[in-house]
Amino acid sequence: MKEITVSVAVPGTDQATGTDGRPGRRVQRTVNFDQDVLERARAAATYLAAYEPAAGVRSLADIVNPAVEAYVAELERRFNEGEPFRPVHRMPPGRPSRRS
Repeated sequence: MKEITVSVAVPGTDQATGTDGRPGRRVQRTVNFDQDVLERARAAATYLAAYEPAAGVRSLADIVNPAVEAYVAELERRFNEGEPFRPVHRMPPGRPSRRS
């Protein structure tokens, strides 16, 4: 699988990653996707927006946000007793080093 990067402007890079109490607020970030996953998601979003309005998918974000939310909820259940992880103000750049 080839990995590609989707880059977007990052307003307010010192914002906490946790919830700020304003539901529905969207911010732009840079995320790396496997190319085939991104292509499939883009194709699904484009098709569903045009031909299946009942699906409720109008954009790529309508696919990505619920998927990320579900996975984070699973990680909170498995690794943090079902509680949200502590908000952070900045994530370190790059990938963390592997721990043995």
